[in-house]
Amino acid sequence: MNLAEVLQEQPSLKNLTAAARHGVPRKFVDELAQVLDISLRDLAPLLHASERNLRRYQPEQLLPADVSDRALNIARVFERALDVLDTPERAVQWLKQPNRALGEAPLALLATTFGAEQVLAILGRIEHGVFS
Repeated sequence: MNLAEVLQEQPSLKNLTAAARHGVPRKFVDELAQVLDISLRDLAPLLHASERNLRRYQPEQLLPADVSDRALNIARVFERALDVLDTPERAVQWLKQPNRALGEAPLALLATTFGAEQVLAILGRIEHGVFS
């Protein structure tokens, strides 16, 4: 599974769960960093991994399930932000800017499932026209 498949096909949670268990290739993380316009160094803490450890993997080599799960979760949130905010640029900008309702930048919360759920809730509010 690559990032384009996650963003274009909107796979089911069942498929994402299977992909997380199987592992995503390291190149998925590289693509995710590129789409989010952040460095691997900045993405690594969100994945609970060190940059050095991530760089040890070859592009096609599968990452561990826990790292894959976090990467897919971040991609899922980005896809939702893209859906709500219409353009990749606006989605990335929104994820990086501090959000009053969240108390920090949404991207910073994506290191945990609970943080990601908070971000998804705010995106839902924005989609429905509630000031957030």
